[in-house]
This record gives sequence, C-alpha cells and structure tokens, in this order.
Amino acid sequence: MRREGLMGEMRRKIDKELMDWKNRAHKPLMVFGARQTGKTTSLLEFGRAHYDQVVHVDFYKQAFAKSAFQFDLTPGAAVESLEALLDVEIVPGKTLLFLDEIQACDEALTALKFFCTDAPEYDIVAAGSLLGVHVARQGSYPVGYVDMLSMGPMDFEEFCWAMGKERAFGLVRKSFERFTPCAVHDQMMELYRSYLLVGGMPEVVAKYSEGARLDEVREKQDELSVAYVADMAKYATSADTVKIVACWESLPEQLAKESGSTKFVWRYVASGAKAERYQTAVDWLAAAGLVNRCTQVSEGVAPLRSFESASSFKLYALDTGLLSSWYRAEPGDFDDGGRRSARFRGGVAENYVMQQLAAARAAAYYWGAQSTYEVEFVVRIGDDIVPVEVKSGERVRSTSAKRFAEKYRCPYIVHVTAKNFGATDAVKSVPLYAAVLLGEQCQKRPLLAG
Repeated sequence: MRREGLMGEMRRKIDKELMDWKNRAHKPLMVFGARQTGKTTSLLEFGRAHYDQVVHVDFYKQAFAKSAFQFDLTPGAAVESLEALLDVEIVPGKTLLFLDEIQACDEALTALKFFCTDAPEYDIVAAGSLLGVHVARQGSYPVGYVDMLSMGPMDFEEFCWAMGKERAFGLVRKSFERFTPCAVHDQMMELYRSYLLVGGMPEVVAKYSEGARLDEVREKQDELSVAYVADMAKYATSADTVKIVACWESLPEQLAKESGSTKFVWRYVASGAKAERYQTAVDWLAAAGLVNRCTQVSEGVAPLRSFESASSFKLYALDTGLLSSWYRAEPGDFDDGGRRSARFRGGVAENYVMQQLAAARAAAYYWGAQSTYEVEFVVRIGDDIVPVEVKSGERVRSTSAKRFAEKYRCPYIVHVTAKNFGATDAVKSVPLYAAVLLGEQCQKRPLLAG
C-alpha cells in the first residue's frame, strides 16, 4: 500500500460519453448504476462545465417536485410547473435538466417519452440508485424513447488517474497494442494490489488518494456495505430481503470454494436453498447493479448469447475493494506464496477481472464441461471466440483453456496473470492491470442484461 508522487484527479470515462451525447442528436439520457458509483457527481460536473445552468431535481429530497408531473405530462406543462416550484428558468439548449432518483416518480419516467417526441430541444438527464430494480419491477421504462448509459465503480485506469499515474498507464496502453513487455510493470503490479484492497468506489478512492490508512479506507467500505443492505431492506419485501441478503453475503464463500470453481452454488446461500426460491433474489442484486453476473455457455460458437444457460452462472461483487473488505484482507494476503489462501487470491483476481470487463461493458461468459474443465471467461473479440484464463500469480496451467481452444478452433488463448505482456502464436499474455484494455476489445453486452 505504499504511495508516492503527487495525486491525480477524479476523472471518469463517462465524461467523454456525456459530451458525445450532448454533441449529437439525442433523446433524454438515463444513467443506470449502483448507489455511490458517482452518477450524481459526474452529471452535475458535466452540466456545470457545459451548460449555463443545471436544474437538479432530487425526487427523494424534493418530493414536492413530483407534483410537476402529477396532472399533465406534456413537456410544456411539466417545465412550467418545475420553473414555478423551484423558482428557476429552464432554457432549451442552455439548461441541463437533471432528474435525480427518478425511480421515485413514475410520472417523470413516463414524461421522458413525451420530451423525446414533442420537445427534443430540452437536454434532460435522469439517474437513480435503484433504477434498474424499479424498471424490472414496475415495467415503467420508456423503451425506445431514451438513450442509456451504465456507470459502475472506477476501473483500474481511472484509479491510476486518481493516483497521478496517467502517464504510466499510457505506457501500458502502448504495450497492449504491441504485446511487448511494459517498463512500468512492477509499478503497475503494486498499484494493482492496492486496487484490490481499495477498489473503485469514488469516495473510497478519494480518501485513499488523499493519504488515508487502510483502516480508514475500510471504515468507508463498511459504511457502503451497510448502506447496500439497508437498501435491500427498504426496497424489497421482508421475505425477499432475507433471500437477497443471504445471496449477497454468500459471495466471499462462493468465490473461494475448496473445489476451485467459482460457479454460484445455492447450498452456500442457505441450507436447502434452491433456484426456485432464491433466483429472484439474484435477479434483484443484478438489477441493482450490486453484482456482475457471468452465465455459462454450452458452446464456444458465435453468437455466444445463443448458447448461454441462464441457470448456471457466477456472481461477482460490483467492487473488488468491497469484496476484500469482507475478507478483512491485508496487503500481504495478495503475495503469491507463503501460507496465504490460493483460493482466496484466485477468487479476488477473478472478481477484479470481471469488474474490469464490466466497466468496459464487455459481454463475458464462462465455459465448463463435465465438472472437469472450466474456463474463467469466454469473450468475443471481432469474429473470434477467445478463452480467457485468470491467475493471481505467474504460474498458468492451461488444461481447460487448451481443451476449449482445440474443441472450438480458437485462434489463441488469453492469459491474464501477474506476468508482463507477451505473445506467441497460441497465447497472448495480458498482465492483470491491463484487464480493462482487454474488455475494450470485446463485443459489448446489452445495457439492461443481468
């Protein structure tokens, strides 16, 4: 956890996507994502930088604003009511109207359709912590009438920016393009191990970048974990809450099983637990953005989605730092060797890679056969189906990946490990810190897929 040099800035990749949205013909924008991933901050900073003013309506803190959409959903009437309620002027092209926690106002969600069709001159963004859960439950989503973006924790590159290492990661990008060894490999591996403990939740990263100790970082992570469980109790029935919490709290054990497989197994949730009773709990966690779900494919053939088995899946925590905090992991626990648990290190590394793939919105699956073979991730890069093997250290046994590559005639295997960049005809080696760059090359997943 050693830190040196000056700190960087809390920049997010969504900033560019927001500018791209502004500069093209666009619909109202909805931003999905879990609580505390930086949605409100990014949207407010974007608005302040690129508009004359931002009108920020938080339907939790300003419940009275719901009345603007209560009687008349036509854009003119809604804008006029908001202007009167908030004592502001909303000017097309100059004002960004930000409808925050929009899941608390169904009428405002519905009104987005009419802004799209009847008043496209208004720039409107909407966000909500449990927007995915609300849409899945209420079915009130204005399909076809909004643009969409998802936002999760900071990926490893964004973490490097915050730590003042933008130039170093720029060198990583060049090495990734050429698959030649990277001169800053040791420095990046040290930052990677810090990221495993800190994670990418913006408030936690900000605290760490300012010099906070691990115990101070962990205090903030614990607050977030408590807040997530509180949301489960607040937005689900009491019976469903018990199941949701049980699935959520099983993740550390699921990812460090003695079998070595990280496949989600119901008996680790509760005694006698079965999919029939608990599947909706997993769906809730996925809709809330609290987990990344990776489903099994039966064949390594394009399109992969046509071969996915929804009943067999892995679940990963949205943030690897939170996962490490549940384990109460210390910096030395990620050293390769000694008396530390290899299963723990492997599970955390796998969770990290999935987090980076999800940040890049990559469509990732896994493959298994007869309980003998398991490939951590299967992705599509261009026209190629590629097996991705993940290891926390440098040693790699590619039995499963080789079997998959032979069976489906894959052009190469990707090893994501602690080794530096390198390539042969059959294998491409990607260091763990560059996993997000691998994700950028992959076919993208649908935004609302679990």
